[in-house]
Amino acid sequence: MVMDNWITLNLTTQGPFNLKHTLETGHSSFPIPRSDKSNRYYMVVNIPSTNRKVVTRFFQKGSKLIVELAAHTMPLSESDIKEMRNLMRRTFGLHMNLLEFYEIFKKDPIAPSFSHCKGIKLTCAHDLFESLISSILTQNSSVWKWIGQARRIKELMGDKFPTDHFMVYSFPDPKKLYRYKHLLKEAKLGYREEYVIESTEDIANYQIRLEKMRTMPTLVAKKELLKLKGIGPKVADMFLLYGLGKLDAPPTDIWIQRGVSKIFFRGKEKSLEECREKLVEHYGKWAGLAQLYMFDWMRNTVQKK
Repeated sequence: MVMDNWITLNLTTQGPFNLKHTLETGHSSFPIPRSDKSNRYYMVVNIPSTNRKVVTRFFQKGSKLIVELAAHTMPLSESDIKEMRNLMRRTFGLHMNLLEFYEIFKKDPIAPSFSHCKGIKLTCAHDLFESLISSILTQNSSVWKWIGQARRIKELMGDKFPTDHFMVYSFPDPKKLYRYKHLLKEAKLGYREEYVIESTEDIANYQIRLEKMRTMPTLVAKKELLKLKGIGPKVADMFLLYGLGKLDAPPTDIWIQRGVSKIFFRGKEKSLEECREKLVEHYGKWAGLAQLYMFDWMRNTVQKK
């Protein structure tokens, strides 16, 4: 049955906002959602308190994010709608005041990125397990490759919901992904398949509890993550920042290494850890957002000059 009876939410945002650019940075807690010909994006989201699946359709209108909700079975209650409003605001970082960030660092070496990256928000996971698996898939991979792999996992194992334009899929929960792990061959994850399976097993068996990491200090949560096979410092930081929203955990890859070395060390190449430390030291509570802007700026602007 095709989704109908959409409930509309009008969400305001702090400072400038560019939904398309936010989604297409490639640094996120979930793969870029599919969009229809009207540039509306579709995503299946779980209501936190009940784990009930809701199809969301969203787009930008002026400075607002318009979110439309549809449930497959019984109608959404007022409390469901309130939860979804709060979740979608958090997922797209609508509370973050970018103007404050731009003002504080208007004379900083990163300031040239502001015009290119204007309106990019820092996303946060609506599904912690999907975020962790997506983080694992990013290692030694291109943006579009890991997005394609994450989408394929959804198609192979997720619940499907028909819309007027295409099928939309949820991400499988840990127990379901582990039960159907043999299907991962079709997602062509390469060596990452082993890491996905072993991490999924630990989470499905409650050896690691992702939700508890929300309230842990960043270094404590990182120590827990590093116990999982295939998760090194960069992947752990990806999840800490884009999954849990811990702004003092900027992940460092070759793009950040190039950017930090160029900006702060006159082009002298520094190690990934030295670059990470410099971001945290220099940008403080804004380190995560600075990482996102530097990544997108270096990858799409500086390298093309």
